[in-house]
Amino acid sequence: MSDIDEKKDALIATARRCFDLRLQTNSGGNLSVRLDSQDAILIKPSGVGFNECGRDNLQIVNMDGGIEPSPHRPSKDLGFHLGLYRARADIRAIVHCHSPWATGYACAGLEIPCLTVQSIEKMGRLPLIPLAPGGGPQTEREINPVFADPGIVAAVLANHGTIGVGPSLMSAQYLAEIIEETAHIAYLRDALASIHGKRGDGQSGFTKTAEAGMA
Repeated sequence: MSDIDEKKDALIATARRCFDLRLQTNSGGNLSVRLDSQDAILIKPSGVGFNECGRDNLQIVNMDGGIEPSPHRPSKDLGFHLGLYRARADIRAIVHCHSPWATGYACAGLEIPCLTVQSIEKMGRLPLIPLAPGGGPQTEREINPVFADPGIVAAVLANHGTIGVGPSLMSAQYLAEIIEETAHIAYLRDALASIHGKRGDGQSGFTKTAEAGMA
């Protein structure tokens, strides 16, 4: 199997996993992966749903932005995908989705706190990246400076969704799943704390305890 076919199959499997877990519905969001055989990426084009990805509808885009012949429109997110790949050699795959719990935090303008041992260890922090000037969706200009820090592997886009990056599609997908789980846990923590008349700001204390336990 060629590198391209192998990466296509991996992207299709990842997209369907994301859809099955309800992290993404219809044709929103996006995911991509670097090719080993050429200086290019494989990416889901605009208008194709995560559950409809197939070998015949994925696009190959060169790192200079040139798109190989395709009947499909390029993703609106193509610019920031290419920007992240150009900025960091360790990024080989990107999963961007509109998972509901995390996007709820994004729409409220709240940074999702990393509370569990897993979220602290795997992500550390989930920066909230503001909208582009004028209220448009985030572009390379807003996203790249955040990911210039090699310690950042995931982020939340205000009023938009989430980004997970990694050395493979599965590693980026795992982050997309952990982001959503983390948002759900944070919401439940705050709701339970409110019901029981407790403060819901135990993040810093928990972080110190978790770090001590992992030392």
